[in-house]
Amino acid sequence: MRARRRRLILLALLPLLLTAGCVTPGLGGPAATTASASASRNPVPARVPRPWRPGDPQLGAQVLWYTYRGESDSSVRTQALRLVNYMVGKHMNAISMTFPFTTAGPTASQVGASSQTPSARHLGMLMDVAAAAGLRITLRPLLDERDLTARDPLAWRGSLAPADRAAWFRSYETFLAPYLALAARHHARTFVIGAELTSLESDPRWRSVIAAARRSFSGEISYDANWDDYVSRHIPVPVDHLGVDAYFPLSGLGDDASVADLTAGWQRWLDRKSTGRLPRIVLTEVGIPAESGAYRHPAAWKGGGRLDPTVQKRWFEAACKVARDRDMAGLYWWNLDFHADLAAGAPTGSHTSFLGRPAEAVISSCFRTWPR
Repeated sequence: MRARRRRLILLALLPLLLTAGCVTPGLGGPAATTASASASRNPVPARVPRPWRPGDPQLGAQVLWYTYRGESDSSVRTQALRLVNYMVGKHMNAISMTFPFTTAGPTASQVGASSQTPSARHLGMLMDVAAAAGLRITLRPLLDERDLTARDPLAWRGSLAPADRAAWFRSYETFLAPYLALAARHHARTFVIGAELTSLESDPRWRSVIAAARRSFSGEISYDANWDDYVSRHIPVPVDHLGVDAYFPLSGLGDDASVADLTAGWQRWLDRKSTGRLPRIVLTEVGIPAESGAYRHPAAWKGGGRLDPTVQKRWFEAACKVARDRDMAGLYWWNLDFHADLAAGAPTGSHTSFLGRPAEAVISSCFRTWPR
């Protein structure tokens, strides 16, 4: 009888307990609501089935991020989640985040962030989502060439001639400092100390820049050389690993060239440097416009040819085969725009994107079947 009375009393009190919110999180009370809100603020990405480990190839894409005025924490978190989920779905295990910095002109002695350089806070958000997914993270500053070409149409980041080189390197070291600290805080494995700065590569001041970098970042320091620079000479920048922005021109091949033809062309270029395995080299940029005539000038992103997605597809197939045959340390496709609508495919009129085109399927197949 006493047990029956207790049950009746509890049944009578249950509505009051529910109204007061004194229910367990599993029943959907305030604690569950709080947890749900927290999850929406910090969404969990898909997880890489096999996260990168030392000795594994780096299989990823360069995420190019030019920020815009008014970009919010919420929009960055949402797009970071979409982007990372896309990369995991394409069997990637690595992400390289390329962000711009600027200088006033080819002879300027100062560099710095521009209005389109993402904030350290927002870069950190993307890095945290990537880390939660198990992606290997590289942080990569890249000099924006628009202020150079505005003063000299032939100028590019590889032809800088600072009026005061010592001042340029001091400025560059100052600019890099907060991003190196960011890399250390947010699980980056690699920091790219420079990319395609051909005219400055022989300067001994790199030793000071790299020594300062090592004081705040304990991971790998790398440098990305332009394709022609890589095959023609020793790159004297004293880093742990070298990357190659690989745009080897194959002037003798037309749009109907086979994958075998393209592969042989890539191999001939690489043989100018060395033959056989290249286990310490990463192809840090592999890309080509999806247009006619691109094999002759794969780095010409405004070539003006007609749209031809097959050109891009075969180039990607050849690059994958070469990197695997040479046992390279990794490959990063160029590029994924941070703000891209990943579900919509290539933007209207764009020949440079691989989204929604046959080359996109090559990326997935290449990485899914890469020996590890």
